[in-house]
Amino acid sequence: MKFCKVSLFLALLVAVCFPAVALAEMRLDIPFNFIAAGNSLPPGHYRVVPVFEHDRVGWRVYNDHASVMMLTYSAESPQTAHRPSLVFLQTGGVYSLVQIWPEAHFGREVLRSNVKQTLVAEGGKYVEIEAE
Repeated sequence: MKFCKVSLFLALLVAVCFPAVALAEMRLDIPFNFIAAGNSLPPGHYRVVPVFEHDRVGWRVYNDHASVMMLTYSAESPQTAHRPSLVFLQTGGVYSLVQIWPEAHFGREVLRSNVKQTLVAEGGKYVEIEAE
């Protein structure tokens, strides 16, 4: 009887945890060079995952050839729903990762240096790449 209870508990734990982890991972084809956390990354197929599922402050962008981790803070979009995606700011031909949207109305803003904040103030256009 004790074995059955433990087995049931583990089955429920797996059923609850795996979908949450699967939803947090995004796979994207990014067709241009881009900057993430001060690192230049080439075009390619990338995965984006939270470093720690419980707080989602740290995120990792990686593929077979490159990897970068970055800190983020909460972003909300109550009126506009987002598909799972990454948002880049294009300024002067340079693409910088600025937002991560793992959920429709709750995303993550990527921390940027003061230099990059100045570029945002000068203008640019936003490019959103949806996950597969």
